[in-house]
Amino acid sequence: MSAKVKKIILSGYYGFDNAGDEAVLAALCQILRNRLPEAQLVALSAKPEQTAAVLDVRAVNRWDKAALRAELQDAALFCSGGGSLLQDVTSVRSVWYYTSLLRLAQKQGVPTIVLAQGLGPLRTGLGRWLTRRALSRCHLLSWRDAASLRLAAEIMKDEAGQSVPSYQVCDPVLLWQPKLPEAQAEQEPAEAADGPTVALALRPWPGLNAAAAAQLVQALQQAGCRVALLPYHQGEDEKLAAQINAALLTAKQPKAEVWLANTPQQAWAAVGRADLLLGMRLHSLIMAAAQGVPALAVSYDPKVEAFAASVQMSLAEGGVSLPAEQVAAQLLALPKRPVAYPLGPLLAGWQPLLAAICRILADK
Repeated sequence: MSAKVKKIILSGYYGFDNAGDEAVLAALCQILRNRLPEAQLVALSAKPEQTAAVLDVRAVNRWDKAALRAELQDAALFCSGGGSLLQDVTSVRSVWYYTSLLRLAQKQGVPTIVLAQGLGPLRTGLGRWLTRRALSRCHLLSWRDAASLRLAAEIMKDEAGQSVPSYQVCDPVLLWQPKLPEAQAEQEPAEAADGPTVALALRPWPGLNAAAAAQLVQALQQAGCRVALLPYHQGEDEKLAAQINAALLTAKQPKAEVWLANTPQQAWAAVGRADLLLGMRLHSLIMAAAQGVPALAVSYDPKVEAFAASVQMSLAEGGVSLPAEQVAAQLLALPKRPVAYPLGPLLAGWQPLLAAICRILADK
């Protein structure tokens, strides 16, 4: 590799058919290429061929440690993030995997950074120890919300003599400017609706059931809305959409449309077609804010509440229980698009972070 070309490795939850995480990778690639056009970007992905084709980035198999070690031989920087990688709610395996990658890069002498991540929840002693050990050896840390910044400081306080520069930035998808196909598929309804088009970006979660979601769809349809289900995950969200429509058919009600989001570009375009959005998926809300789409957030995780608060976005009453009449009324009371979300202060944090990254690369 030419001495002028700097290789940057990007690690995250990539290649798992989640439009939000793929959008994070697409946005990070765009941000880094705009600032460092000479850099060579390499993504770690569960489906490297698919990632390379959809996002135009070189990708290697995230499970192939030999391939990763080879890539690290001439890497200038290892980036962990974005997304919510360092958490042990689903399993301690997540935090173990991502901290092990940081430690591998650190042992090979490659500068490591945490890039626009959400931190936690970290509920186990092992999860906190793994995180503290990896973070204390990073060159810099950057977090996508204030709660993550505070949690990192709390976890790191026992590392005597260790001071790692830390930044707060917004999720990179807020800065993303996707290139959409000219003939982006517009999925028209069978019958035109009198009211607004409402997109529901829901996910399976304890306390959320398809019957309650179907009642919400029915309430919106009865108010004259065109309703579309927007699955961000090709597996679990699509299954939930099918369950909601099955419940509607059982109740002898019209099915909701299903808008596919098989790529981050499709997800972005789908959100942009909506007049109103109800979002559980964090990146549906981020894409709504970026495009000025009126949105209502369904809180199931601290990251959703943190983002909603940062852009003055309202939370749905009842959380994941989705009480139909109340949530429908909230949605229909939202202001017309475009909504001027207060994004300026959130976007400003990226410039000092990128300057710090450039200094790390200059020293490598």
